Amino acid sequence: MVLVLIGMVILSSILSPAFRSPRNLLNILNQNSIYGIMALGMGCVILTGAIDLSVGSTAALAGVIATPLFRDYGFAAGLFGGLAVGLIVGLVNGLLVTKFRLSYFVATLGTMQIGRGIVYIITTGIPIQGVPAEYNVIGMGKLWGVVPIAALIWFACVIVMHFVLKYTQFGQHIYAVGGSENAAWLSGVNTNKIRVLSFMLCGFFAALSGIILNLRVLMATADACQSYEMTAIASCIVGGMSMDGGRGTIASSITGALIMGLILNILQLLGVSSYWQTAVTGAIIIGAVAIDTFSSKKRD
Repeated sequence: MVLVLIGMVILSSILSPAFRSPRNLLNILNQNSIYGIMALGMGCVILTGAIDLSVGSTAALAGVIATPLFRDYGFAAGLFGGLAVGLIVGLVNGLLVTKFRLSYFVATLGTMQIGRGIVYIITTGIPIQGVPAEYNVIGMGKLWGVVPIAALIWFACVIVMHFVLKYTQFGQHIYAVGGSENAAWLSGVNTNKIRVLSFMLCGFFAALSGIILNLRVLMATADACQSYEMTAIASCIVGGMSMDGGRGTIASSITGALIMGLILNILQLLGVSSYWQTAVTGAIIIGAVAIDTFSSKKRD
């Protein structure tokens, strides 16, 4: 997939000279930091053999809760309040799956609708404003005037999660649950705990991405992060994770997110309608899952 990414960069440079500009390339990093951070949490859930459809709503809800806290109580209150929302939604998802034995699809679909409904109730469809302008440095600022700070946050999160999944017992247990939940349970792994924690991590990163978007536009809107869950899932699958769980690396989500970002960026530069951009995302998801399924059957 790294070779595919390189090939796409070369092709995009040929199709659109504007693509080659340093400003556009840095803009791709900045824009895709939100998708990339969200994909980190999604990757943890996918590695256990599940998906989380609620991440877009969770990100929007985190922004709605964080905005008045940023405005009235300062940066720390807004940050911790927004992240707490993500952890709570993740905990609810995990408990619905483990304690109430709901399928992850039904559980996260339900919380997705509930979360988006709460966002509309709180905002009444009107943007909530008042985030101090100086906080915009997190969403749009650049270190040394070059590297987007949001992208640095993304890469820092990737490094931390790569270490956690590769070198900690918790990370190995995530792979074990995704590989075979029954075998992991028989080996003494608390599979319910691992699933709950993976959903909480997913909620945490969804909230973080929502907060970064919130600090980028300095407001919270009811339609924020709609369909972001599709891009996050596609980033993980395109990056090499298996929908069956237990296979793939969290670092590969960078490759997947950049590939998705490049596709959307070149479509925008070529003036392609946003409706086609959504259709292309769906086609990529179908193609990636089909390839993964074919590869799994071939290995078997």
